[in-house]
Amino acid sequence: MTLDNGKKIVTLRLIGFISTLVYVLYIFLAYFERVFRHLMNENSVTIMTASVTVVYMIALFWPALMKYRYIYFSSDERNITLRWYKTGLMPGDSKSIEIPTVKFAGYEITTKAMGLHHYLILYQQIQSKKAAFSPVSISALSGKQRAMISEALNNYKSAV
Repeated sequence: MTLDNGKKIVTLRLIGFISTLVYVLYIFLAYFERVFRHLMNENSVTIMTASVTVVYMIALFWPALMKYRYIYFSSDERNITLRWYKTGLMPGDSKSIEIPTVKFAGYEITTKAMGLHHYLILYQQIQSKKAAFSPVSISALSGKQRAMISEALNNYKSAV
């Protein structure tokens, strides 16, 4: 089974790009061309600018606040592969976990921040001990995608 959330990440990047264009256009029209001065007084334009700025900042920083990651998950009869990288204003390095299915020792999906952030922790059998990989944020995945990963990992867990 192979799964990724590329469409959602591309949509978030487009929203960030479009909101930046709209924000720059608004600032240009409000302050350089003074288009809104004929319709509103100075205080109203300032309040509107503050509101538009807050909405723009939320749209821009939402992927970082929600800890969204691009996720690629693949499982076959030999390996379980999980790849991810940070999205947002400053994308991070790409990271990967690859576990041979014979050494897979389980998984855990946890939530934090009142259920807003979801994390996947994979375990591997190393020298007869259970070792945990660092938690990976899977908040950008839909509930259906998280269920598909759980189902695939449960099949390996029962086989071990």
